[in-house]
Amino acid sequence: MKNDRRKNNYRTKKEFNPKDVCPGLKVSVNGDDERAFIRALRTFNKKVQDSGLLREIRAREFYEKPSIVKKRNKDIAVKRESRRRESEVTKRKRLY
Repeated sequence: MKNDRRKNNYRTKKEFNPKDVCPGLKVSVNGDDERAFIRALRTFNKKVQDSGLLREIRAREFYEKPSIVKKRNKDIAVKRESRRRESEVTKRKRLY
């Protein structure tokens, strides 16, 4: 009788599910039309670009020292501030 209980409680091996290992973007295509595939491919490319996945992969391709990252971020901030000031100066002020 104890053996029967053990057999009932025996866990089966969990099946491999790629979604558990590497969650990501999913685009499903309904239909066999070539235009549907092209549209799905465009949608996929748009989602990848919007998510910033490729940008992050390229940034992490090689190790960057923290000092280099800080310097790059500072340069970007300085450039952004100079553009903001330049646009402020070129805006025409109304006198009425």
